[in-house]
Amino acid sequence: MKYIIKNKIISLGGSSTVRDEAGNDLFLVKGRVFTFTKYKKICSLDKKPLFRVRNKFWHILLPKVFIMDAEGNKILMVKKKKLFSFRKDFVILPMNGSDLNITIDGDLIGRHYDILDNGVPVAHVRRNFNLIKDSFWLETDFEDKAAFYVSIVIALDNFFDKLMQESRN
Repeated sequence: MKYIIKNKIISLGGSSTVRDEAGNDLFLVKGRVFTFTKYKKICSLDKKPLFRVRNKFWHILLPKVFIMDAEGNKILMVKKKKLFSFRKDFVILPMNGSDLNITIDGDLIGRHYDILDNGVPVAHVRRNFNLIKDSFWLETDFEDKAAFYVSIVIALDNFFDKLMQESRN
């Protein structure tokens, strides 16, 4: 199934919509207006929180993004695999006893990513960006883990937003 994550053109908090190919709403992504960490919640359509994503406030060289469960417990940290690398590869580090082994392999220009679970591809992400807004296409056969994979895509979006913000300063 394909999931389309589009950032809203005008959104003070960085909210997004997650829809299927037919345009049906699947998840809500709500951001906060005044936050330095780009805090976002991935919610079901009845506004029940499923996952939370936020950037690390203090970092040296490269941003780190945390993925938390619905209660706010950190389960994963997303960071770039190598500091000086032309490829857009990411490593996802488990936290608080999590036994997940997930990596993100990207292409040279950062438009296509494969999410790997124990080395096996479980989802493919395509990033579309322009000057006005960016969007992501997530394709996976694991519909029961769709919200989790959406949280990884939101973490990637937060990572790139942080890099763009720092390059403007």
